[in-house]
Amino acid sequence: MPDDAPERESDEPRFTPAKPSGAKRFWRAMTKRPQRNHVAVGVLVAMLGFAAVVQVRGDDEDALANARRDELLQIYDGLTRQGDRLEEEISELRRNRDELISSADSENVALEQAQERLLQTEILAGTAEAEGPGIQLTISDPDRVVRSDIIYGAIQELRSAGAEAIQIEGLGNESAVRVVTSTYFVTLESGRLRVSGVEMVPPYVITAIGDPVNLEEAMHFPQGVVSKVESEGAEATVTQFDELTVDVLHEVSEPEHLRPVPEDE
Repeated sequence: MPDDAPERESDEPRFTPAKPSGAKRFWRAMTKRPQRNHVAVGVLVAMLGFAAVVQVRGDDEDALANARRDELLQIYDGLTRQGDRLEEEISELRRNRDELISSADSENVALEQAQERLLQTEILAGTAEAEGPGIQLTISDPDRVVRSDIIYGAIQELRSAGAEAIQIEGLGNESAVRVVTSTYFVTLESGRLRVSGVEMVPPYVITAIGDPVNLEEAMHFPQGVVSKVESEGAEATVTQFDELTVDVLHEVSEPEHLRPVPEDE
């Protein structure tokens, strides 16, 4: 054979194929067409499994059928005690659930009541706006003859009649003051009214929230507010409203000497 003849390529492949994974081998085994011996083995395994299940159930039934009366009573008592324990656990869980619901409802109710009391306190202190039915007492005093004692008397009569929020305005100079327990009234030399340091020019308008009928009657009784204003030569009118707003706020100053009493420990 000539020396320059090309060398024969080796029969061995250059690269070695990768071995199939376990999942691929399992899939091939499952999808491979079964042979007769495979079918026979599968049927035999299924029959053995079915026989085992039947045997276990049969053993349990035989054990109950062959058990003595005292053994059956023990089994029954055990099942009864187990059922009782489960019932107790269910009842306990239900009680816990009801307590949680009741506690949450109580907290919500207490919170709502506290917020309502806070709002009422703020309204009485004059630090929150208020709205509702009421009256407006308008005093026209062009000659400035209405003294502070008449205005203070009107405020006192309104409070006695159930007024829950009051404010007074001087329309002549667009001034306004929320009436609270510390509000005071002074008549200046000019005849003008000073309310808690705020000078007002008539006409004066007093807005009061409460029962409109009771409030108006309190202004009209004999020798009352309207009668006194008219006797001074001024004019007073009372108007009922289904809805009024008291929106002037009182600025609360920090007490200089007052401090709360500590609670008993």
